Amino acid sequence: MNKNIIVLSVTTLVMSACAPAIIGGGAAVVGGAMVKEKGVSGSLTDTKISTKITVALYQQDPNLHAAVNVMVQNGEVMLTGAVDTNEMHLEAVRIAWSVEGVKRVIDNISVSKGASFGTYAKDSWITTQVKSKLLFDQNIQSVNYSIKTLSGNVYLMGIAQDKAELDMVVHHARHVDGVNKVVSYVRLKGDIVE
Repeated sequence: MNKNIIVLSVTTLVMSACAPAIIGGGAAVVGGAMVKEKGVSGSLTDTKISTKITVALYQQDPNLHAAVNVMVQNGEVMLTGAVDTNEMHLEAVRIAWSVEGVKRVIDNISVSKGASFGTYAKDSWITTQVKSKLLFDQNIQSVNYSIKTLSGNVYLMGIAQDKAELDMVVHHARHVDGVNKVVSYVRLKGDIVE
């Protein structure tokens, strides 16, 4: 039997077995995106922007990719992390701005050696606590928020339904043990221009 036919047959078999998982996963992503204020197309656009920035960071320097975190909401990119040099910092910001569809770059990168494992673990714990508080508050649409903690500083991005919801989100974040400060880049639903 021809080797090409065997390879094609095996590839077809493997791909057909993966189809339900791929389709099911895609449906979950689309379903979650429909709940968010930005909708399915906005979620896909943000994912595309995030992917392009992440790939470009890696292609430039794998260490830069490892040091910089990228979050995207409604075309607004927030960069966080700690890099070793000013040149790395500037390169990360340049890369973010170079991607089509980026409306704003929020630069929260610090120039210093990376955080210790203990700091990383504490930041992860803080982020989890804030997300949990938002999730269990019935007056907050938690799916509309992205949260990142860096050295005890909590960064918020997303869309608030109104000022009251935003105030409650900030209040929850401030009242988690270990939080130094809360930096909000959240926009009000009525202020978004399409």
